[in-house]
Amino acid sequence: MKGQMTLGITASILAAFLFTVMDVSAKVLAPLGMGEITFIRGLAGLLFIPLIAMHEGKAVFSGKDRLLLHLRGLFGGFGILLFFYSLPGLKLGDAEILVQLSAFFMCILSPIFLHTTPSGKVLPWLVTIAAGAALVLQVWNFQAFNGYALLGVISSFCTASAYTCIGRLTEKGGHSGAEIVFYFQIYSMIGGALLMAGHMVMPSGVDWVWIFFMSLSALFAQVALTWGCTHIPPVIVTFAMYTGILFHILAGWFLWGERLTLFSWTGGAVIVFGSAMLLWKTRKS
Repeated sequence: MKGQMTLGITASILAAFLFTVMDVSAKVLAPLGMGEITFIRGLAGLLFIPLIAMHEGKAVFSGKDRLLLHLRGLFGGFGILLFFYSLPGLKLGDAEILVQLSAFFMCILSPIFLHTTPSGKVLPWLVTIAAGAALVLQVWNFQAFNGYALLGVISSFCTASAYTCIGRLTEKGGHSGAEIVFYFQIYSMIGGALLMAGHMVMPSGVDWVWIFFMSLSALFAQVALTWGCTHIPPVIVTFAMYTGILFHILAGWFLWGERLTLFSWTGGAVIVFGSAMLLWKTRKS
């Protein structure tokens, strides 16, 4: 049991690190165009669907709940697209801190669309997370609160919506992981293709190296995250994934000399604390 816990936590931290590599690659590739980046990421993920299907050993397509599957793909694809769009205008650490708002949105969406009803005890922690987000965004400072930050918030909402769709699909049952991933990759490619229609920029030189890093890290991050979820409770996985904030901050500082403001540090700590308490309270209830 202790060995399983160690493996699960290690896998979760590895997933957080690999997601950081993916985001760093996307930020470096920003001049290439967000459409191109999103399309390539979706295509790379799509190529590995057969491997996922072989591992699961069951049919990829169930032929049911198509609307939910399309919504999962739409929200997931739109979420990653908006996140990539936010990267050029945000410090890497700030972008990752805003990602943590998905826990806040999940608590709002779950009682509406899933068979889960969090107790009233979670309300103070929802307010805490919202206050932390306000600090990071510096909503009182018009110059600090830019469109890129707003894209980051909307991206978190889309991510939470995608997770809600996955939760609903899980409740209904009969869907393979490959099918759920397939719709996400397809919609990522569609969104990317629409953005780059008529003015596609072909990668060249070192761009291909970063594309390789982005594709490979995205794939193995999902593998590591899945491995972690099969060895330890999802709540512990979530806590371990918070190390991703530290990885993003360090990467931003090392590669671009980014330094977070006191508001970002304080707000980030408040969001992490609020999310941790939220997970704890919802688990107890």
